[in-house]
Amino acid sequence: MSRIWFAFGLTLLSLSCLPTPAKSDSVLPAEKADEQEQIRQQISELISKLDSNQRVIRQQAELQLVALGKPVLSLLPPPELVSSNSVREALQRVKLQIEKQVAKDSIKASHVNLKGQFPLNRILNTIADQTGNQLETTDLSESLLKTTVDVSFIDRPFWQTIDDLTRKLPLNYQINGSSGDLQFRHDTEKQHSKKATLPVCYAGPFRIEAVEIQRRPLVGSINRELLRITFRIQVEPRLRPLFLSYAAADLKASGDSKLNLPPFNPYAKYELPLGEGGKDLKFTMQWILNSKQRPETIQIQGHLNMELAAETLPITFDDLFQSHGAIRRRGNVSVELIEAEKTNQDTTQDLNIRIALSYDYGGPAFESHRTWIYHNRAYLQDAQGRKYWLNGSSQTTLEAAGKISVLYRFTDLPRQEGNFQFTYLAPTLITSAPIELRFEKLEIPAKTTVTE
Repeated sequence: MSRIWFAFGLTLLSLSCLPTPAKSDSVLPAEKADEQEQIRQQISELISKLDSNQRVIRQQAELQLVALGKPVLSLLPPPELVSSNSVREALQRVKLQIEKQVAKDSIKASHVNLKGQFPLNRILNTIADQTGNQLETTDLSESLLKTTVDVSFIDRPFWQTIDDLTRKLPLNYQINGSSGDLQFRHDTEKQHSKKATLPVCYAGPFRIEAVEIQRRPLVGSINRELLRITFRIQVEPRLRPLFLSYAAADLKASGDSKLNLPPFNPYAKYELPLGEGGKDLKFTMQWILNSKQRPETIQIQGHLNMELAAETLPITFDDLFQSHGAIRRRGNVSVELIEAEKTNQDTTQDLNIRIALSYDYGGPAFESHRTWIYHNRAYLQDAQGRKYWLNGSSQTTLEAAGKISVLYRFTDLPRQEGNFQFTYLAPTLITSAPIELRFEKLEIPAKTTVTE
């Protein structure tokens, strides 16, 4: 018992000392820090009860840990520091149950509640606080951020909330490929009117719009054409999408009179990676149009699937050149700093960092053709809090079951006296999210697009 308690105490101490990425509001209010300490103590007491001689106490402690939910994940002791087999097995059950619930909750849309007249910057800050989605406003003017807007968001889903704002104000947005934040920009009148006409479908944390609809000649056929539709899917910034998969047979197109359009390639199946830092993706589908039965509008419905990391934990190393071999843990993942190498240029410097990842029970599977998904989220931070996201290349090596090596190459960094802080965002929970796609009355172009 004493060994379990001592080991867990060391784990809590090490976790409490781990640095986290600095933000402008990184200092927690005293009451929030007190609340976190209370949760920490409650979790440690419940874990000690898992070793009780009374079965009822053990069962109640396990149920209470599960009920505490997500905060428990980052505070569980490493399996190798738990000497009791029964406690180790109980902690594994707790972890797996919480992970399933976290994954289930993460694929739901986040919601906003705000009613009244407020400046735009306050509205955006409230949206970020309530949803956990980071919003970037550095490109917006001070006058626009101070513009008062009358809003009535009552349990409004995130993407509908954002689109409501862009209809009220000259705003557009895109996912920042480096940081993953939703980046706002001032919209011209022409861009604003064009964007408002694009058909949109909302499905949980996903936003899908029909970007382009084309009619194209079908080579080798006189009375048939191709209907090609390009969609763009966007994901709430708090999530980390990995792959979009769908089958042509699962996306149906029907005309005005319930005329079903056959897919151009009915047996095709697609798996599209979103790439490094990607949170939006374009994908296309093609159906066959009969020129004698050409409808004016069509309806699209079907389902897709998105594989995503439902939980991502930051792991930070402070002194890169004095920490070779240092290991940091968060939840069920350990990251070891293998080496850091600096190369000075005339006015800048390059920095290569190699780390090794290993997971305890229940970690994500490492498939050789998908190892790249574990290397795409990392950044450096200087003493002033400025972040430098990966701008060079990265390379992964599958070393053994449950372990992978990642090499990062940061380039064109400013030369400075002090060391950079390195943070890796470790994917832990991998889950699959179904997406229901539905568009009503998409207008088919009157003219065929001829490609040369």
